[in-house]
Amino acid sequence: MSYIYKMTVCAIFDIDDTIYPHKTLQVNYNTIQQDYELYQLLKRIRLPKFVLTNATYDHANLIVNKLGIENRFRKIYSRDTIPFMKPHLECYKRVESDISKMMKTHSNKYIFFDDLLVNLEAAKEREWITIWINPQYHESYKYPFVDKGYVDLKTALKELNF
Repeated sequence: MSYIYKMTVCAIFDIDDTIYPHKTLQVNYNTIQQDYELYQLLKRIRLPKFVLTNATYDHANLIVNKLGIENRFRKIYSRDTIPFMKPHLECYKRVESDISKMMKTHSNKYIFFDDLLVNLEAAKEREWITIWINPQYHESYKYPFVDKGYVDLKTALKELNF
């Protein structure tokens, strides 16, 4: 296996309560509408973008399609496409390995957006840049494994300088 020795910065997003905030156990897919603002914010970020979720591929794929942002992501990693789920460290390692093969790079930097602290803590162990998407974001200073916190993804994408 031959790699071009360059580094790529990649953005990785969780689905539930990060890309699509719903805060309920059941998602009503019929109420999900296209989100042009989110589409434009994701388009502005000229980094390879991926989804990493503990949900099923069908769930994640349906949400990104309903939001109209499906072409903003190169791949969806889900509970039924990789053998480990967040926050298991092997999950992050598998994603890193697959992205390295896909991007033909030796090493990459990852910016990870998630609503759950436990997932961010594990990602930080892999030296990922961690962005906490949560209404309690103002308490991110309490968690040394959180690099930045934002109330929602749109705010994060507006304020972060890519």
